[in-house]
Amino acid sequence: MTHDTAHAGATIITPEEAHKAAAAGEVLLIDVRQPEEWKQTGVGVNAEPVSMHLPGFAEKIMELTGGDRSTPIALICATGKRSAYVADQMMAAGFNRIMDVSEGMMGNERGLGWLRAGLPVKAAE
Repeated sequence: MTHDTAHAGATIITPEEAHKAAAAGEVLLIDVRQPEEWKQTGVGVNAEPVSMHLPGFAEKIMELTGGDRSTPIALICATGKRSAYVADQMMAAGFNRIMDVSEGMMGNERGLGWLRAGLPVKAAE
């Protein structure tokens, strides 16, 4: 994959690329939005809902990766702002394979986003 790097070395990927990679088990896709947002739109199929807004975010990430900071992780939020912020924070914490789904779930000037691209969603647990 050759993509733009928007910040601190995180790779920018499209919702379609994130969906395909997560479905193939090549990347851990994490939805960092709030639980209310998951309820409104659902969560991308194969995505793990882990809200950056709740206590225990870092611990949950460490649990999902088995403590391996080289685990490929793709981050998604609503419009790309929070995922970019979390990508920067995770890279500062030593994670070295971070991807940002910069269009987010809702889309922005960079693209349609997960929902308008017609990618599958599931109800949030």
